[in-house]
Amino acid sequence: MSLEMFTTSDVATAICSSCDKNEKLKLQALLLVKNGLSPAKVAEDFSVHRSTVHRWMKRAEEEGLSSLKCRPGRGVKSFLTEEQLSVLKKALSEPIPTDDGFSRGWQTKDAIQFVREKFGISYSKSRMRQIIKNLGFSRITCRPQSKRRNQALTNEFIAEIKKKRLLNPDYLFVTQDESSFYLDSNRSKCWAKKGSKPIKFISGSKTKINIGGFYTENRDFYWYDLGIKKNTDSFLKSLIKLKKDIGRKIFLLLDRATWHKSKKAREFFQNNKYWLQILLFPPATPDRNPTEYCWKTTREELTSIKSFKNIKVLKEELDEFWEKHVFTHKMSHYLKW
Repeated sequence: MSLEMFTTSDVATAICSSCDKNEKLKLQALLLVKNGLSPAKVAEDFSVHRSTVHRWMKRAEEEGLSSLKCRPGRGVKSFLTEEQLSVLKKALSEPIPTDDGFSRGWQTKDAIQFVREKFGISYSKSRMRQIIKNLGFSRITCRPQSKRRNQALTNEFIAEIKKKRLLNPDYLFVTQDESSFYLDSNRSKCWAKKGSKPIKFISGSKTKINIGGFYTENRDFYWYDLGIKKNTDSFLKSLIKLKKDIGRKIFLLLDRATWHKSKKAREFFQNNKYWLQILLFPPATPDRNPTEYCWKTTREELTSIKSFKNIKVLKEELDEFWEKHVFTHKMSHYLKW
């Protein structure tokens, strides 16, 4: 098999006119053979067995260069008919109801059981995964959502926010949240050689710093050390500092932490209503609070990467990071106004 019936120009022209990447790969291999490389060397360069290259050469000589196109209908035939595959696809498109009135996503074993019970056909896990992929599905990480979340309340909250913005043009809209940062970094991914096990050294310390964060509609981020505990006193102190720093009337959006709803907090809100208005987020809606994204970014770019010597160093690096970092996410994206 020397490919004498084809010129180098013939093979090059076939490569240029092909739209199939697999066909192009085979033709490129033949072109290298035509230019003097041995089939064994070409096989090594293309990461295939040398018998594969010989098979491509034989097929080209017997059936022509066009025979290198991928042939339809290759591989294991499905026992499921097109109609049955359509039924499976429709089932996979809907979540599985659970006994508690909620639902969950499909697992491979669920699809195997469905096909066995519905059509009397059994598949291995690997084969079922391939069938599901061929139907256009991918394995996607599910986003957690609390069972306490009420979408109707969330919709009402969004509508209320829009009204408040129209009625309070002099107020600066601000969202608030608290977070804790530890001396030891939490788990993080890094680039490493496949199969290796990179190590991140930690001290085992549970020492932490509590931070109160405020994110404004102007995309400014303010942060305050809350001390040892998150409570009403530390929250109100941070709020008073925010008022001094901003110097404007504030419309504050809070989550439902107990210290945000305490008697002392409510009295403070009432006594300062001339510059402060409060609205609580609906239960279990952290995705509506843009301050949460500030914490997420901080962990990804700083605290999940390394551990810190002590609280002083941690606070200094947090301060430096927030001083330099520019948050650009829009509050309107979260609150839909």
